Amino acid sequence: MSFFIASQILAGLASLFDIASFQFKNRNKLLTTLFISALLIAAHFALLKEWTAACLLVIGACRYLAGIFISDPRMKWLFYLVTLLGTALTFSGIASVLSCIGSLFHTKASFSHNDKLMRWLMVIGTVVWLIHDIIVGSPVAVLLDVLFIISSAIGYYRIHIKKLLLLT
Repeated sequence: MSFFIASQILAGLASLFDIASFQFKNRNKLLTTLFISALLIAAHFALLKEWTAACLLVIGACRYLAGIFISDPRMKWLFYLVTLLGTALTFSGIASVLSCIGSLFHTKASFSHNDKLMRWLMVIGTVVWLIHDIIVGSPVAVLLDVLFIISSAIGYYRIHIKKLLLLT
């Protein structure tokens, strides 16, 4: 099996966790599924030799794990710094810039106490990652991003909008 095929299988497994993540109202369950997904996607990018993306997703996995236990929004500054450092150390052009920007949005989202804002920031960050994944040529990662955005929209509707509609 080629590294490319193996990478796509890992991205496919990660998509299952991503799809599930935004169906959870419970923040810890949401962050746990994102933690697992980030590790799988990091391995996916390592197999593709996309080192900035792999590095930033390992940092992202640590961020999601920390977010389960630490809710202090000041922690985001540590993760901003580590994200920028990881990008600088592995820099390889526009793909590095895009993965950094997507990761910075996901960092802000991870430490947001406002569920609605967190979900919107995650979608914005994922749109940036979608562009990255198109550029690096990972079709399953592109599909994962699209499914994550759709799942996020469904979760947002189910948790926030549907409740409002039922109240009126």
